[in-house]
Amino acid sequence: MEFRFNVNDIFKSTISKINHALLPSDFSGDRRNASHSAALVADIIDAMGYASAKAQDLQHPITSADKLRNIDHTVYLMIEPGDNDGKGSVVGLLKIGVKNLFLFDETGMVHEMKSLCILDFYVHESKQRSGYGKKLYDYMLHDKDISPCKLAIDRPSENFLSFLYKHYGLAKIYPQTNNFVLFEGFFGNNTASTVSKKSYSSQNTPSHNEKNGHDCFDNSSVTSTTYSPNSYGRHNAVKPNDTMGKIIGQGLPSTTQSPTRSGF
Repeated sequence: MEFRFNVNDIFKSTISKINHALLPSDFSGDRRNASHSAALVADIIDAMGYASAKAQDLQHPITSADKLRNIDHTVYLMIEPGDNDGKGSVVGLLKIGVKNLFLFDETGMVHEMKSLCILDFYVHESKQRSGYGKKLYDYMLHDKDISPCKLAIDRPSENFLSFLYKHYGLAKIYPQTNNFVLFEGFFGNNTASTVSKKSYSSQNTPSHNEKNGHDCFDNSSVTSTTYSPNSYGRHNAVKPNDTMGKIIGQGLPSTTQSPTRSGF
């Protein structure tokens, strides 16, 4: 995505971290320059957030400058310095944040835990299938020192799920009753507060156990669901027989699914 101003004047690195100050983490300058640069970064984030929402058929952007100012989230922006006659272009956006979630593991135990989540992921249409998304995602993984399977994904699109399978071998999903998707290995060494445990039978048994080169798997038996287009979403999770979720969900078709997000 091109802008009227010189993107390279703001971003000194190909990938930059942006927080509530709306400035790259490596920004250097006086107060006047900081104020001017923050205003331009706000324009970039709003434009990329709008483009991400449009690509995912969402009515409202997930990512905006105002939201970032008021919530402790982090946005990674990726640029291509040589585009736009040397003024540079912005090619990708990735937003992460910590959320307190109630999550089912593979045994049916519910955990209350704070998890690092992927909240938005978008690569401009002109730059897709060119390796930018992989570079941006790898940068975030290295920066946070985290394995791909340790992240909770908020309403991923089919393209995003395919991306995670292709590049990181993530295929086995722990179905949830909320909008988040978890993969095999998520609960490996995470610290969580157990809320309750109720037994249930798994509807799906994995047919294979892939290694993806990351520290995401243990040797225990996993009863998660192998990824398929309809294998996730709040009404596809296996629920304990006496949960309020089942009572509320009665009468709904088993294939009902929430809208997806985190596309790119």
